[in-house]
Amino acid sequence: MSHIRSSIQTSCAYCGVGCGVSVSPLAEVTPHVNDEQKNSKASAPMYNLEGDLQHPANRGQLCAKGERLLESLVQPNTLRYPKRKSGKPIDWDVALTTIADTFTKTIAEFGPDSVAFYLSGQLLTEDYYVANKLAKGFIGTANVDTNSRLCMSSAVSGHMRAFGEDVVPGCYDDFEQADVIVLVGANSAWTHPVLFQRMIKAREQSGTKIIVVDPAKTATSAQADLHLQITPGTDSLLFNGLLQFISENEAQDKAYIDEHTEGFDDVLHTLSSQTDLVKTDQLASSLGLTTSELTQFYQLFIANEKVITASCQGVNQSTSGTDTTNAIINCHLALGHIGKVGCGFFSLTGQPNAMGGREVGGLATQLACHMGFSAPERQLLADVWQSESIAQDKGLTAVELFDAMADGKIKAVWIMGTNPLVSLPNTAKVQQALDACPFVVVSDITQDAATAKQADILLPALGWSEKCGTVTNSERVITRQRGFIPVKGNAKPDWWALAEVAKRMGFSAAFTFSNSAAVFKEFAQLSKAVKAQFPEKQFDISGMSELTDAEYDGLAPTQWPVTSAAMLGQTERRLYQDGLFSTPSNKAQFIATQPLKSELSVGQDQVLLNSGRSRDQWHTMTRTGHIASLRASIPEPFVALHPIKIQQLDLNEGDLVCFATPDAECDLASCDQSTSSVQATARVVADDNQSPDMAFMSMHWSSQFSLGKGVNQALNSQLDPISKQPGFKCQATTVTKVELALQGVIFGEHDPLFTGTCWNVQQSLSAGECYHIAFDDAEKGFNFQSTSYSLKWTVSLLNKQVIHVQCNMNQGQLVSLKLLSKQQVEVALEPMHLLIGETVDTGLMNRLHQLIKAGNSPLICACTGVTEAKIQDSMLQALDNLVFAQRTSGNEAILSQVDFEQALEQTQSELGCGKQCGSCHSEVVQCASDVWLLGLEDMAIETVAVKNKKQSKSTQEEVA
Repeated sequence: MSHIRSSIQTSCAYCGVGCGVSVSPLAEVTPHVNDEQKNSKASAPMYNLEGDLQHPANRGQLCAKGERLLESLVQPNTLRYPKRKSGKPIDWDVALTTIADTFTKTIAEFGPDSVAFYLSGQLLTEDYYVANKLAKGFIGTANVDTNSRLCMSSAVSGHMRAFGEDVVPGCYDDFEQADVIVLVGANSAWTHPVLFQRMIKAREQSGTKIIVVDPAKTATSAQADLHLQITPGTDSLLFNGLLQFISENEAQDKAYIDEHTEGFDDVLHTLSSQTDLVKTDQLASSLGLTTSELTQFYQLFIANEKVITASCQGVNQSTSGTDTTNAIINCHLALGHIGKVGCGFFSLTGQPNAMGGREVGGLATQLACHMGFSAPERQLLADVWQSESIAQDKGLTAVELFDAMADGKIKAVWIMGTNPLVSLPNTAKVQQALDACPFVVVSDITQDAATAKQADILLPALGWSEKCGTVTNSERVITRQRGFIPVKGNAKPDWWALAEVAKRMGFSAAFTFSNSAAVFKEFAQLSKAVKAQFPEKQFDISGMSELTDAEYDGLAPTQWPVTSAAMLGQTERRLYQDGLFSTPSNKAQFIATQPLKSELSVGQDQVLLNSGRSRDQWHTMTRTGHIASLRASIPEPFVALHPIKIQQLDLNEGDLVCFATPDAECDLASCDQSTSSVQATARVVADDNQSPDMAFMSMHWSSQFSLGKGVNQALNSQLDPISKQPGFKCQATTVTKVELALQGVIFGEHDPLFTGTCWNVQQSLSAGECYHIAFDDAEKGFNFQSTSYSLKWTVSLLNKQVIHVQCNMNQGQLVSLKLLSKQQVEVALEPMHLLIGETVDTGLMNRLHQLIKAGNSPLICACTGVTEAKIQDSMLQALDNLVFAQRTSGNEAILSQVDFEQALEQTQSELGCGKQCGSCHSEVVQCASDVWLLGLEDMAIETVAVKNKKQSKSTQEEVA
């Protein structure tokens, strides 16, 4: 589709791929808009949204979350006016003056380090810049950190140790040019689906090999050519072994090492003392691999000229994340594979502007424009900003900051665009910190977030679709984020609120920004000054320092460095092509690393709890949790356990379990989650993709949606000693079954306090909501929401489960429906909810009975709404047609892998599943292959070859 003139190009609000989005008035869209696009506009009917065909990151593609950006615009409780903690609205002048006066008095009494700012990769670069200028430049504290500390700081530290600067040398084009792509600790099919589809397309077109290194089987590993399912915590050992393999096979680029690097021999000497590296079979055993798997990986790595290694949270969120990053970079330096097409190390960024925040100094360990705290760097900043109060040294990082707050050292904090009460580890400690802090300011788009409820002053920020500024994605491309809807209420840009507070604190002359363009221009001018004094630094946007407001408004996606205006709009540029790095010697550094000593054994009642993203949700769900189509795939908090572990723990799928740190106990006396501060609760899902001692629980849940709270209730604050990034992966936790008397779901009117429930989870539906509920006492369950106008009966299912049904009526209409059972109640929620409001008669009773009997089919594809049952029906129909055709022609029915693939293609073409963003592809294939094999068995087909994702590609055979 060609872009119509009235379309607005902006950027997606989610992951670090940084996809471009095109928004236009719906009435002016060309006719090819499909039904799915139309259906996703319920909350913003005046606009159409689609991927920007011209954006270099996505070329028109979007994931399921991106396609539903318009649905995220209507928050249940959007914040539009400043408020006090009491909930009383106040005007902006009162709010800003209160903040300025309180910060000023606190600094006067306790010093500049008694205040802090905690920022977010959701902020725009302009917001980040003003926050850092105020704190580090004029207040004089470096207690400014960001939630990017939780996802990217180990990569940052690794970059700085190796290259001398926090730089991603490559670009997305390298994934398409590579011979081999190695994904380490990255479930990219879910977390970066648009970029992953570019990798898959590269394999289809060029034969690129995809290797996945991950302790768990994932949607990404299911599509890999080789999956190295290593023992948790052994990533750095794997790459230390690779570096030794490179040396032993004399595969290193000796000329490159001599001319452009330092420390190679020292690292090899360190490796010689690591006993696990002595023999290949011993190394393979330590890694949990076969010798064949390990050797195959190492040989592929050195035999191909173009190898790119990308890592994400599986590496970063570890107590040895920085060392692992450097172990990977060491291998690429040894081969001379930095700054070249199709190869190198690539850190996959989690948030849309984590990179932009790092550029302006968003981390407590850096100043703006990739500067540190040396005297010359601080003096340059003092000269440019005309300030005598530049922070003298590094500040407190995220976990350290909240620990200091709990200890009474931080007296005032401003939290912007993030929800640390959910996202930080050790939730109880964070709650203690916020309770102890005398003055908490929160800027957010909603008042429902857990952290927002702790604010003494709550400020309404502009959200995506309203605010204007820039973001920088994983490949260093700066993209304009543009507003396209009128601002409702009195929400304001974050940079404006910060500047207004700065003025009231006495810094007016330095904060006279008239718009976001003025902020960005000053940032670019600072970059120009930094590059002039420190020419070795790669970060450079000096070519943007003279942008007019009109040029800023029309800025096309541009990859830095930008040394002149002529480079605006450039992309696909690589750094360090000349071999000159940002270190004092201009040489890259090999870093000796020590593999993490494995202490990951668990007891009989314990698991290694691994937290991470679910496919269709974002962060703490404040933006996506109310979107029905995205909630359908994860209606409740779940924990994925291997069937062996479920049996060991004497559990059943569907049970509720409690997780607690090993030094704490689950408080299950009354199943009362409100009394426990060290536990998380979730529903058991059997998943043989997990290793027997591992468990996965999504990071998204909080008290906003679930009484079971979130996974960080059960995770301690274990930090990487270098980056100070928390280790959210593989922490030992104790598992205890929650004993329930009744559980189920309620639709329609309900007790807002959920009196007597020990478990309730809100789920948004397309035309309302429902609640998943549970009781530790049967009487509480039967009495909950019971009225004198109730109809009650039971339904017995074929599996002998008994469902207790209760209909509450008002003037003959159904106003509330409750389904309870000893076991988990599984019904189709959307059609069940549609019964609310209808007249209670025989017809309604029959439909209700049929829906209960029918059960529920899980959602597979969020883009199209396709369920497991639809895929099964389509595949079985295709199988029937093939068998019928062969048998009616007088031949014996013999089906092959080709027949399966043709049936799968037909199913996907008809239903659309797995054909849009591709993040559900592995689930579609698994569902199709499972039902295909069952169908063949039922029909007694004699010979078939079907690739099942659970079989490794090296062992796939024909099934006779």
